[in-house]
Amino acid sequence: MKTVKILLVLLMLFHCGSLAGQEEAVTAADQAAKPRAKTGRAFIEMGINWGVSAVNYNLKYSKFIEDWQFELTWKDQKRKFFTSEGLRLDSNNLRLNWTHAWSGALYYNWARSNRLSPFVSFLFSSGGSLLWEYFAEWREISSINDHVYTWMGGPAIGEPLFQIADHFRRRPGLFSRLAETLVNPPLAINDLLDGRNRPPRLPQQDRSDFRLDFGLKDGPVSPADGSGSHAVLDLDLRLVTLPGYGRPGSGSGYSRLPIDNEYRLAASFNRRLVEELEFSTRCVLFGWWRRDVRDDGRGGMRGSESWLGAVTAWDFFQKKPVAAYDGNDLGMTERWFERERPTRYTDKFSTLHLIGPAFDWTGYAGRLSARVGIDATLDFGMVNSLAYNDYTALHDPWGVKTTLHNWGYYYSLGYTLGGRLDVRRGAMRAEAGARYQRFRSIQGLDRYQDQVLDDSMLRDSLFSYHAGISVALPRSPLFLSLNLQGIDRRGQFHEISCKNHELRFFYKLGLTF
Repeated sequence: MKTVKILLVLLMLFHCGSLAGQEEAVTAADQAAKPRAKTGRAFIEMGINWGVSAVNYNLKYSKFIEDWQFELTWKDQKRKFFTSEGLRLDSNNLRLNWTHAWSGALYYNWARSNRLSPFVSFLFSSGGSLLWEYFAEWREISSINDHVYTWMGGPAIGEPLFQIADHFRRRPGLFSRLAETLVNPPLAINDLLDGRNRPPRLPQQDRSDFRLDFGLKDGPVSPADGSGSHAVLDLDLRLVTLPGYGRPGSGSGYSRLPIDNEYRLAASFNRRLVEELEFSTRCVLFGWWRRDVRDDGRGGMRGSESWLGAVTAWDFFQKKPVAAYDGNDLGMTERWFERERPTRYTDKFSTLHLIGPAFDWTGYAGRLSARVGIDATLDFGMVNSLAYNDYTALHDPWGVKTTLHNWGYYYSLGYTLGGRLDVRRGAMRAEAGARYQRFRSIQGLDRYQDQVLDDSMLRDSLFSYHAGISVALPRSPLFLSLNLQGIDRRGQFHEISCKNHELRFFYKLGLTF
């Protein structure tokens, strides 16, 4: 308990301290024309959002009576506010819990889209979480996982969505208006409310790499289907917002504003519709940069540029459930629910990559360019136990962690190490990357810890890698690509150890925009 509390406090202090100094670096002329922040409107919109959610929660609260642990009395509320009994990991299913990250992103963007700073926007996401957990849900524990996901969902999801939507906001045309609305509705709403007083649509010195591709995938998808061909859809939005990136120039400095932003959605389909779903976001919040790039006079560039900064990110992955009880809103009136033996949970996880260093280097040699990126982060996650299904085939699991028994996942602390390479020359592009994630269960903080009979440690890991090559079609925004992806999963619970290997091949037609 003390370890998790210390981690949360250090994370908040580090993040607040790192974001507190973020003010937009603009020229004197830009500063004079810079629109004023609309703090009052941000609070009104945040209040409406919070109020509607609270009304909806109270209309449905009878479905969550297993969560009721406190009465509206001083004795009970004192226990909630001032003792460890009131700060625990909750027992809800994965979908209810990972979506708190998007609630944080929404809170964050009511502030950010009203031109408030990243630090103030972070206060909106963290403040909204505190109000919700301690006042809207006064009957329940204050959920550690909901706090972490809502607080950090703000910068990890909200900031890259804001930057990408703002890129579209500054571009002309109906498509850009639609893209802005889909990526970040609060920004589109406030842009509409501003009317003629909206900020001018001036292009930024950013560098976008937006791709949408569709095709086929060969490889395993879910236990129900085994191997076979499946349709795949992949939306990959990458935006470098460091001014001058990818252009000739020299210098070095420190950027107080976000440098690199990403949002990705990937899904595979077959006759049973979505078989596998994946989301991820990433943002380099600030950092030191260096540039020494010159025009070679022949349509190319020479030199290199790099940055070293602080990165935060989020990801979600889920295979289609094969059992009705895997992830559905069932049994919300019980603490432990009856489950079949052996259980049939499919793989799923959601990870908040809280903070860590990110290094990026891009080199130019005429028409040839190469970009290398390396990240390392401290993680808080909700992870499906790969070994649990096999464990339940041999043992009675009654009394294990509530989320493990009811939904197949557990709360974890861990880390992620990752790197990738992107090489381009003319119409050709080659990419490769690898990522290793390590998960270890959090002990002693179950909502019903005093009733847990088996609080043993769980361990899981994920090693994924990919490689691909693509070629742009002449005089068009289209490209063809061939990719492969490998996923190695390992898990351990008690004496049971499991491993799983999957290899997929992709054949896709894509569009750059």
